[in-house]
Amino acid sequence: MINRSIPGSREFARAIRAAAALGLIASTLSLAGPRCAASAESSSSGQNAIGIIGKERISEAEVVAANQADFDRLQSDYETQRRQLELKYAKSRHDLVQQQLDKRLDRDALDKEAKSRGVATDAVLADIKVEAPTDEEARAFYEANKERIKQPYEAVAPKVREYLTTQRHQAATRSFYDDLRAKHGIRSLLDRYRVSVAAIGPARGQSTAPVTIIEFGDFQCPYCKVAEASLRTLMERYPRDVRIVFRNLPLTQLHPDAKIAAEAAVCADRQGKFWEMHDAMYDDQNGLNMEALKSTATHLGLNPDRFSACIADGSAGQALDLDAKAARDLGLTGTPYFFINGRPLDGDVPIEKFESIIQDELHRAPHDRG
Repeated sequence: MINRSIPGSREFARAIRAAAALGLIASTLSLAGPRCAASAESSSSGQNAIGIIGKERISEAEVVAANQADFDRLQSDYETQRRQLELKYAKSRHDLVQQQLDKRLDRDALDKEAKSRGVATDAVLADIKVEAPTDEEARAFYEANKERIKQPYEAVAPKVREYLTTQRHQAATRSFYDDLRAKHGIRSLLDRYRVSVAAIGPARGQSTAPVTIIEFGDFQCPYCKVAEASLRTLMERYPRDVRIVFRNLPLTQLHPDAKIAAEAAVCADRQGKFWEMHDAMYDDQNGLNMEALKSTATHLGLNPDRFSACIADGSAGQALDLDAKAARDLGLTGTPYFFINGRPLDGDVPIEKFESIIQDELHRAPHDRG
């Protein structure tokens, strides 16, 4: 219901199948270049023609040149898909290595503990104890996630308790194995999977915070709005430890007002009011047309003439191009998308997932700095 994680092995298999498919595409495109060059050189002699109009022989190079924009888009789409596949494969491979390494380390730690006690491994695992969540805890979780769940509490209460029980058991098991590893001198040297992402853009939080969350968002995206509530809570819980950087990724094919809203955010930023505009637009996603945005800008204390001129002169749109290029390079096609100290996290996810990664990063931070 709530946990959207997919086993790494399944992602890995998909990546392999996609790699094979794209491999065929890549080989086809790699041959297209030489053929075009050869056609261009021999078109005057009438060889390698792909069409005839009377006495005129048409080469492939001529067709491509006459429709260059279409072929450029095709090439761009291919490059984007290839980059997406490369990143997906890299993460799936890393996740599989991590999964198999953890199994090996946990198994050896358990075997050593069982041997030191002189008991079977099942007897050691019996030490893992988990308390069932109370109704108050289940209700508190529901209240914190009801915009995501979108059903009455009574209808989902059993699933919420089941989810919380599973999460607690997983956390207790992980903590148990971590203690066994430490006791028997076993540890992993493999770092978490990370992607290099420039923390460029408006930031909320202290610049010295050990955890930076970079968000690629769309102001008209309903999932971004839900995630925004989690981000605000995180800033309240970790005021010194977390910094949030926002980068625009308006999905104009899905959200017609997303681009103008992103431009409004850029123009508000130039008057020192980015986060005020950011919060206002997420609070009212029905007010993202030009007139409504001008009204919001005035209400927030922006200079209305400067705000209107900023949008009209096109410079805000140019600023969005930098974020768009970064998103393409990262293979991003949806929002919200987050990078927590470079660790990717996509979609509308529970705040517990954010906190799990944040806590892990804070645990690593002193060692990394040392």
